[in-house]
Amino acid sequence: MDLRKLRHAVVLSEELNFARAAQKVNLTQSALSRSIQSLEDELDGKLFDRTLHGVSITPIGLRVVKRAKELLIDANNLRHEVTLMQNHEMGDIHFGVGPLPGATFLPPVLAQLLNDYPKLRTEVNINNWNALLSQLYDEQLEFFIADVHNLTEDKKITVQRFSRQYGGFFCRREHPLVGKAFNNKQEVFEYPLVSVRLPESVNNELHKYFELAADQKFELSLTCDNPTLLHYVCLHSDSILLSTYPVVQTEIERGTMCELTMPDQIEVYAEMGIVTLAGRSLSPAASWLIEKIRQYIEKRKSDN
Repeated sequence: MDLRKLRHAVVLSEELNFARAAQKVNLTQSALSRSIQSLEDELDGKLFDRTLHGVSITPIGLRVVKRAKELLIDANNLRHEVTLMQNHEMGDIHFGVGPLPGATFLPPVLAQLLNDYPKLRTEVNINNWNALLSQLYDEQLEFFIADVHNLTEDKKITVQRFSRQYGGFFCRREHPLVGKAFNNKQEVFEYPLVSVRLPESVNNELHKYFELAADQKFELSLTCDNPTLLHYVCLHSDSILLSTYPVVQTEIERGTMCELTMPDQIEVYAEMGIVTLAGRSLSPAASWLIEKIRQYIEKRKSDN
């Protein structure tokens, strides 16, 4: 239904005169008459009676005009809301994030988001990539950011890889292995290994690096997708943390944690990517957030 025709009917009901109503809506009198006639034909009901003495509204017309006013108000509100969303002054963002980006580049970007646009409603789900993918398929999330090592792109999703976080083995400063020359890289297995849930490809690389037997698995003593918990455990035990440099940067700078120098150091990394449903447009606020994340990462690269 054409909102312009409904507005014409509302104005005519207020003026009860075709000439004055036509002037108010910037139409000729004949054009306004055709618009009203078209609306009556569409609704299959007479809205106005035309007499020699003027115009009167019919009972059907009264009902239509009442509903037309409500629809026009809703339409104006919708236009206003879209404008606010385009300016990031209102709206909702529901997205997911893996434990590593959640502990590194996301917090400062979210702080900026809330400072710049305090009226936005943001919901963040921190989880592993597999759980986030399931939620994305169910349309519970608009997008997610995570390590996409294990993610096989299919027709349902689009994956944009944008950053790598390189990692290593870390421990507390007072750990028995600090400063020790390794006779065998498997010496680390004398201590608990802790990390987030590792992608299968990383597991395979570590299996190869430690020269484990084919029937022997590379296993962690503690697997947890909460980096804060892992840091506490590492700082208060002789465990060894397998993580990325950005995640432990603060502890390294404070001197409370250090990297173990492993023989024939293996290069491990997390492949950060943005995952969306294929062909789905993001909200303006979500697009803004993703762009700010890219800018933050590029700035960190240039600073380093």
